[in-house]
Amino acid sequence: MRLAIVLIAYLVATCIAATLVPQGLSEEAYDAMYPRLVALLVVQTGFGRFFSSILFIIPAFLFFANLSACTVKRLVREARKKRGRRHGPDILHVGLMALVVGSVWSFSGHRQGFVTLSPGDSVNLPGGSVLHLDDFRFERYPDGRPRDWVSVVTVLEGGAPVLEKAEIRVNSPLRYSGLTFYQASYEEAPALALADPAGGEIILAQGEERVVGGTAYYFMSPEADGIRAVMRVGAGAEGKTVRAGPGDGVGELEVVGLRAGLATGIEAVSDPGYPLVMVALALIALGTAWTFAQKLKEGV
Repeated sequence: MRLAIVLIAYLVATCIAATLVPQGLSEEAYDAMYPRLVALLVVQTGFGRFFSSILFIIPAFLFFANLSACTVKRLVREARKKRGRRHGPDILHVGLMALVVGSVWSFSGHRQGFVTLSPGDSVNLPGGSVLHLDDFRFERYPDGRPRDWVSVVTVLEGGAPVLEKAEIRVNSPLRYSGLTFYQASYEEAPALALADPAGGEIILAQGEERVVGGTAYYFMSPEADGIRAVMRVGAGAEGKTVRAGPGDGVGELEVVGLRAGLATGIEAVSDPGYPLVMVALALIALGTAWTFAQKLKEGV
């Protein structure tokens, strides 16, 4: 018990301190942030990468071993009793052990990536599936205040949709195939409006290419004047870079003008320990509730 208290106090204090020190920076970055002596201590002791250093790993392992021994000893003792068994603390201890394992698993296997997409864009996912952005909405309250940002996506495997029109909201991520997709940000992205011979409108996001009538049209960037656009018309060696403004003809199309479009920032996170952490938290809650219920019953 004494060892457990010491280890818990150490882990709580050092984890709080580690959250106050930016993790994973270079020695030069710490030199710029702190006095030389402090920066040297952060780097030399490994505190700049605390959760992968022996400062954390060894005490965490000792706490896990101590907790495991305590749990086994207590389970055996309670199992020998003929009456008055108290398994609430046992469930709580098992939950804490699962939480440690799940946390280490999450930390070691955690991966994340970020992508900015405009409506119509796609990005390849691990395993060969594709995430396609169908639409992006910026919703407001009646008084104009921002209400929500919503990315509407479709997931395709082998060209066929397996998840259609799924919404990713700020506080409502999408979970699919071991990945969690978060609505992380948004930005204004320029778009180019073109008119075809039939009078239809074609919208190209910056960096998007569209083939119309056998000719490829690629919107490179807007000009500094905010009126004209830089485009590549044609593919490969036959492609030509042109600068065109409203009313100018490019190939078989006519430039209508630049538009202000929205692009969404989606963060994808792979956290293999997440299910185990959720189970651990449920066990901790169950063990705590059971323990208090038994205490209240005995008090009555």
